[in-house]
Amino acid sequence: MKRNVLTLFAVSIFLVFLSATATFSQTCPGGAGCLDPTFGIGGISTTYVPATKPLTSGKGAIQSDGKILAMKLVLPGDSFTNAVIRYNPDGTLDPSFGSGGIVSLNWLNGHAYVIAVQTVGTEERIVVAGTGTGYTSSLRIDRFHPDGSPDLSFGSGGTVSITAGAPQAIAVQPDGKIVTMGTAGALVRLNPNGTLDGTFGSHGFIQNNTWRVQSIALQSDGRIVAAGYWTDVHGANLMSVWRFNTNGSLDDGGKNDSTKGDSFGIKGQATIDSFNPAWDVKIDPSGKIVVAGSASSVSTVFAVARLTSAGQLDSTFGVGGKATVDFSGLGDQARSVLLRSNGQIILVGLVSTSTHGYAGLARFNSNGSLDTAFGQSGKVVTDFSSEGWFFGGGLIQMDPICGCEKVIASGTVITGGTYYAFAARYIL
Repeated sequence: MKRNVLTLFAVSIFLVFLSATATFSQTCPGGAGCLDPTFGIGGISTTYVPATKPLTSGKGAIQSDGKILAMKLVLPGDSFTNAVIRYNPDGTLDPSFGSGGIVSLNWLNGHAYVIAVQTVGTEERIVVAGTGTGYTSSLRIDRFHPDGSPDLSFGSGGTVSITAGAPQAIAVQPDGKIVTMGTAGALVRLNPNGTLDGTFGSHGFIQNNTWRVQSIALQSDGRIVAAGYWTDVHGANLMSVWRFNTNGSLDDGGKNDSTKGDSFGIKGQATIDSFNPAWDVKIDPSGKIVVAGSASSVSTVFAVARLTSAGQLDSTFGVGGKATVDFSGLGDQARSVLLRSNGQIILVGLVSTSTHGYAGLARFNSNGSLDTAFGQSGKVVTDFSSEGWFFGGGLIQMDPICGCEKVIASGTVITGGTYYAFAARYIL
């Protein structure tokens, strides 16, 4: 891929926190759930991006040294298309990456959505994936060196293009193989050099248009867990989780299942009734599966479920394997689920009223009860901009200064009619 370096003027500003209603007012004395003043300015790092169309966010990643990778993309109609931004662990832009901390991607009609870190030898390389020029029917993956230059040893000139469903999720196996999946129903695995893995599925990928996947995670035994939604006969999109074997076969106990003795859920799928589509999935150290999204009652609320490794709801978690938290908004939606080393679970997502959107965080104990020591009775609400913002996702970062875990939330904001990318860090 030809690297199109667009020099971007990056600035750090402090965004004034506004509150639309008293319900969402928040004071923070400096404890768990507060913005971290040692990060950026007042806990926030913002970067100007020269976009004239709506600027939104893909998913990010954390490198082993604590550096933060964030994907930004602009809707069609703007000369600026995609950018990967890298922040140092303290929220400053990393000048050793691209042009002043930013690599611009000229994907024409395509968009990059997800990022992963792949170790090649002793070097951590950056893999980005999304749609090529064919949108949902085209998968594009590019790989970069640590300095942001294209890795010409990957695919063709640093790029892999495949006619397959575009990804909303990516994972890198310990052996360096790259797995992607998305709402178009294609599960794809590449060898470390970008060639299709002929030992996986049918010549490297599997297509099933009933799978609508928005996140994937890898079990310690190499099996692939995918989370998203399945549409039932009544047209409802229900939170669903699938599991695939290391050769790509669905773990359903059927004739093509390579591990017939321990199938997952019902015919390879676990469906969580009354929960809306899943946005994120993680595997905890015991092998249990934690999946997050939303649930609808009077309003839409944050929702998290925990499954056993066999795909059954874990009765030791929450109520019957499920837990929810209501921020008293109208359209609350958990977009990321984060697992702490002490077993706590953090949800990061959107809290919406009829007029405004906020960032919301909630912390649960390992048994699914809300941790009231976090924020205000287990919840945190932050207003990043009164003019509008878009959420990218949440990440756990090990802060190298304190050697402790912190939460990174990223996205884009509009301030004074101008678009900015942002990353914010919270104390845990």
